[in-house]
Amino acid sequence: MEWLFRSNFDPLTNAALWSIAAVLLTTIVLFAYTVGLRIATNSAIRNRQRFLSVWRDIFAGALLGNGIPDEQPLPPIRRGDWIELLEEWNRVRSVVDGRAVDNLIRLAKRTGIPPIAEKLFESRRVRARILAVQTIGHLRLSEFWEELRALVDHDNTAISITAAAALVDIDPGAGVNIVVPKINSRRDWPRNRVSVILQHADSACISEPLYRAIRTEESSGQTYLLQFARLMESEILDALVDELIRGSPDPRVVTASLKLVSGFKGVPRIAALTQHDEWYVRMQAAKVLGRVGQQEHLSLLESLLDDPQWWVRYRAGQAISSLPFLGPNQLRAIRDRQTDPYAIDILQQCFAEVGLA
Repeated sequence: MEWLFRSNFDPLTNAALWSIAAVLLTTIVLFAYTVGLRIATNSAIRNRQRFLSVWRDIFAGALLGNGIPDEQPLPPIRRGDWIELLEEWNRVRSVVDGRAVDNLIRLAKRTGIPPIAEKLFESRRVRARILAVQTIGHLRLSEFWEELRALVDHDNTAISITAAAALVDIDPGAGVNIVVPKINSRRDWPRNRVSVILQHADSACISEPLYRAIRTEESSGQTYLLQFARLMESEILDALVDELIRGSPDPRVVTASLKLVSGFKGVPRIAALTQHDEWYVRMQAAKVLGRVGQQEHLSLLESLLDDPQWWVRYRAGQAISSLPFLGPNQLRAIRDRQTDPYAIDILQQCFAEVGLA
């Protein structure tokens, strides 16, 4: 590169030549850096796969009850492996129950997972803290109860609901008594996640707290909480539904309650509900009668066939079509005795949907 140092070039040419050299050098450096980074990344991926493969075999052995003997040492765990190890252990722990859970917890304690979770619990990184809370719950470490209880009110939704799940994991009975009263005020919690948490507690644990919460909430809260009411024991659910349909003045609560009617105790106030001022209540009443209606309810459904609202007429027609005690000839007779053109039209549409001409 002697030509770079020749003095007979003018300054502009010298500047251009030095710029070209700098670009070439930068390109070489960036290429070497990219290759090195790719090699390092691939190496890290291979190391991670080897690490997880070893521990997956260990976890599988624990699930089968033939884990590593106490005298046999476990593979070493570096600080950089903490997150990977806890994520894999929690993944396995979340899909098993019964004796397999006890085996996994025993292995975790031998592995040193509890002190790792305790250290990550104090981390400022949200991901690490959430993982620690989940691990503490899965390990059923009751000594963290008060800390978890405080985290249920945390502003971060992920931390909050993970703490709620951990409380239920540690003690289902006590956990649901803390979590259920907060469901309405924590509408940022994903509803499917709330349902999973309550299912882990089983209906015997959640029925009474959820019943109390629904009864004491305002109408908006009752409507929201009724989304989870199917998880209650059937006897308590039937009693709650009967009480709300009979006593609530809010049509939204009545509609949400009608969706939960089982039919074992009949449908309270059903005649009045088919004449309700709100069309969506009348529509829901028709749907309920399609599920649990008896012969004596047929006249109520026929009265809805000429309702001003199309959806009410449609659900009434569908309900009549689905009643198990009506055969094809009886259905045709119902259609033939109608005088209102709207009633005839909706029945023809509903009968066509079930293949009845």
